[in-house]
Amino acid sequence: MHVTNEDHSHCGCCHEHGHEHGHSHEHTHDHGHCEHAHSEQPKDEDTAVLAYMLDHNKHHAQELAVIAKHLREQGKEEAAAQVERGVEDFEKGNMRLSIALSLLQ
Repeated sequence: MHVTNEDHSHCGCCHEHGHEHGHSHEHTHDHGHCEHAHSEQPKDEDTAVLAYMLDHNKHHAQELAVIAKHLREQGKEEAAAQVERGVEDFEKGNMRLSIALSLLQ
């Protein structure tokens, strides 16, 4: 596995963070031009970023489920079980983000 650095653009401001993946893919999003600091994000921006992060996390949970399946096929039961528990945690977090998003919309 390797770590990829991914650029995420928020209104022309960029920051990057790494994710460990067995493969490389790009994640970008842009919410149009605006001028504000991240700590001063308007509510619409917060909602847009929250929606993006929820979708992003769902994608990663799906990737992890596939990894767990592959580990189980290789006879690595305990590792597969730990990854599956991680997927459950992702899903719990995603449920909370989904509830928050519905409260904002």
